[in-house]
Amino acid sequence: MKEKILVIVESPAKSNTISKYLGSDYIVSSSMGHVRDLNPHILSVNVENDYKPHYEELKDKKNIINELKKLSKKCKEILLASDPDREGEAIAFHLKELLKSINSNIYRISFNEITKKSISEAIENPGDIDMNKVNSQQMRRLLDRLAGYKISPVLQRKIGGPLSAGRVQSVALKLIVERERAIQSFEPEEYWVVSAELNGSNDPSFIAKLEKHNGKKVKITTGEQTNEILNDLKQNEFILNKINKKLKKRKAFAPLITSTLQQEAFKRFRFPVKKTMRIAQQLYEGINLKNGERTGLITYMRTDSYRISTEARRAVQKFIVSNYGKEYWPEKPNFFKTKKKIQDAHEAIRPTLPFYSPEELKTFLKNDQYKIYKLIWDRFLASQMKEAKVEETTFEINNGNYLFVIKGEIIKFPGYLKILKLQNRLEELPELNEGEVLKLIEIIHKQNFTKPPARYTEAGLVKILEEKGIGRPSTYAKIVDTLGKRDYIYKEDDRFTPTLLGVNVNGYLEENFKDIINYNFTSELEMQLDLVSEGKLEWTKGIDSFYKKLKNDLEKIEKSGKINLLIGRKCPKCNKELARKYSYKTKSWFIGCSAFPECKYTERVDANNSKVVDQILEEKCPKCGNFLVKRYSRKTRSYFIGCKGYPECDYVRSLKEDLGKCPKCGKPLIKRFSRKTKRYFIACSGYPECKYIYRKNR
Repeated sequence: MKEKILVIVESPAKSNTISKYLGSDYIVSSSMGHVRDLNPHILSVNVENDYKPHYEELKDKKNIINELKKLSKKCKEILLASDPDREGEAIAFHLKELLKSINSNIYRISFNEITKKSISEAIENPGDIDMNKVNSQQMRRLLDRLAGYKISPVLQRKIGGPLSAGRVQSVALKLIVERERAIQSFEPEEYWVVSAELNGSNDPSFIAKLEKHNGKKVKITTGEQTNEILNDLKQNEFILNKINKKLKKRKAFAPLITSTLQQEAFKRFRFPVKKTMRIAQQLYEGINLKNGERTGLITYMRTDSYRISTEARRAVQKFIVSNYGKEYWPEKPNFFKTKKKIQDAHEAIRPTLPFYSPEELKTFLKNDQYKIYKLIWDRFLASQMKEAKVEETTFEINNGNYLFVIKGEIIKFPGYLKILKLQNRLEELPELNEGEVLKLIEIIHKQNFTKPPARYTEAGLVKILEEKGIGRPSTYAKIVDTLGKRDYIYKEDDRFTPTLLGVNVNGYLEENFKDIINYNFTSELEMQLDLVSEGKLEWTKGIDSFYKKLKNDLEKIEKSGKINLLIGRKCPKCNKELARKYSYKTKSWFIGCSAFPECKYTERVDANNSKVVDQILEEKCPKCGNFLVKRYSRKTRSYFIGCKGYPECDYVRSLKEDLGKCPKCGKPLIKRFSRKTKRYFIACSGYPECKYIYRKNR
């Protein structure tokens, strides 16, 4: 008799955690993510029949699917417990489609945290699959398929090479290229800053900045202006004319959501988005604690909502009152509004057990896990605490018609600052009296130049994508990864720079697919996805608005010719323009004449697209006596020493540059190539024991 209940989750780690909470009446198994998807070799979307998708079982999941079918036959019920988001809902839907002919008793359970209480409540309240969520995920998947499979072949035909485009990917590239244009076109402007270090009747001294002259804001653009001001300041005393004191309340920061977690982890620890999400997943799925029980330490990490459950708020209230005092708990609970309309099904990212402080769990967590857990724990507790009270003091100092200003502050009541440190905190000013004549210690004047906007870091890119409503934070890591793999961007000092290829691809897309990579249009599609998940919009209508624009653009460029990626140099053979080209034979880029096939001049390029030239050395081959040559290997993406007589003589040796010794362990430094960033870097030869990497900003 079938007595057991089958619970299907997404990952083995999640399966291990949940199985410890359930008794022998349950079998917990994992689908390892999606079990069905669109065929990767064809469009798989019937654009003539309401965009009907064609799904297939994933070939690499054949054994898993067979095992789930066997278990389904043995069990009386199936509970689908995939993640509580649109992607998880779609996974549950596809599992049901595969298993319903074997066992019709299939139910959906959902939970926001992997704790014994949450799992028990979910199992006691099984429901149905939310088809609105499934349709929203399906719409997103089909939109991405149509964009990728319709535009990418155009790029490959018109430009060449293994190029790709994407509904969100191409918009992200556009942002990076536009920032680069702004940097290249930027013209710096000179400006000067004048300050005075002063001392009053009480220490310490302080530095006040010149703000106004004759009641108007000072703008100093030349050294001559600065000298005139310095001469004027010698004529008068510095008098503390006014002291303003204001008690200000500073409200607590909101708890973390997916995008802010990604941004904060990058700012604090320089963690890439992908790494942050991987660690958060580990904390969500469960960690073995001192009692041997595997416990999920945080709530679901893919969320746009700042909502906190009533139960969680009660638990954190007890913790704050008992550990910090009643005065740290606000009279009314803190609530935080989102900038846009979001799905409020999930809570913010918070610890499942707020009474387990990061320090208590430190011995059970890996270093990176501890950092992310502490980030989440600190932010959650601080978000629920009373506001800080800060006394802000402003000194207004007159020297003739010149006004100098300095602001300082004193924390009167720390509130949430008991946990979170105040960033960019102002200095504490001495107790002085209005009317005091201040002693001048030094006049400080400095020439500066305005700076161009900075290139995007991962945190900066996540922030601008979120602000523009483009994509979802859970997909940002994949977007960045794809742009790097396509050689559209590379990282330098943790900032994104577009490659020549990336600039050209973006230029082509802007010219020919203006609507598709429009910020507002992409943002509108995201809002439509939300409406579909709420049951307020038919998913096929959302796709139709996109596909009509795409089809129109495709028809316009059907007869246009192939374009050349010109590099700005002339061919030494025929004086025509040289262009960047792709060889499907060698699967690599090279430089060739744009007049091909009339002119067949080519140049090899290294990983940085620099011209590769074989350099004949004075040293002779120890094997055959011929001269040795410095050559470039496409396979290793590095230079080596080989015999000029190749292929008759196959003598080779590695080319080792003397880069000095590692400052950390003393071993030789070597040059390596990163497949991820497509750039060379200098690192210790003792890796992985020593992980030293040389960075320019060190």
